[in-house]
Amino acid sequence: MKKGILAASSIALMIALSACGRGGIYADVARFHTNQPINRGTLFIQPADPSMANSLEFRTHSESVAVEMRRQGFQTVPSAAQAQYVATLDIAQTDGTTVTRPGTTVGVPVGSAIIATPVGRGPRNSTERTTTIAVQIQRQGDGQKVWEGRASKTANAGSQESTLTWAVPRLATALFTDFPGTPGVTQQVRL
Repeated sequence: MKKGILAASSIALMIALSACGRGGIYADVARFHTNQPINRGTLFIQPADPSMANSLEFRTHSESVAVEMRRQGFQTVPSAAQAQYVATLDIAQTDGTTVTRPGTTVGVPVGSAIIATPVGRGPRNSTERTTTIAVQIQRQGDGQKVWEGRASKTANAGSQESTLTWAVPRLATALFTDFPGTPGVTQQVRL
């Protein structure tokens, strides 16, 4: 009987730990376009908030998008006057509700019931922070939007994953994976 309980507890612990490892490595990505080919060309990246245009913060984050756009065959340029396309980048962080978690739990069989028992240390109360990047690409000549998308990731506030320096490059990579992507579908993309 003890061996059965020990085996069941071990299996439950392995399942719980493997689920923890998978849970935090995906971004929710949604993309929209007209299903028409997007010709590659020169591209200028501007902030959604014009007051950020000359900030070091925006230049750092826009470079993450520029790297991905170059991988897709676009050539980034330093001014809108030189560009065939303008990409508008918006970055937002929002704090959600405080979530109470018991840490890692393991199902322990007690008689005919299984009781979730907390083991180890883990966050007991944490606030979740969602980081979202959104990009709109429009043709410079006629102002027609040709593509737009957003990627978001939720992590515990205060964790490395909730910082912009960690999240923005990874979200940019997720956003432009399989560019232009399936329009109108929200997908989970591995970070």
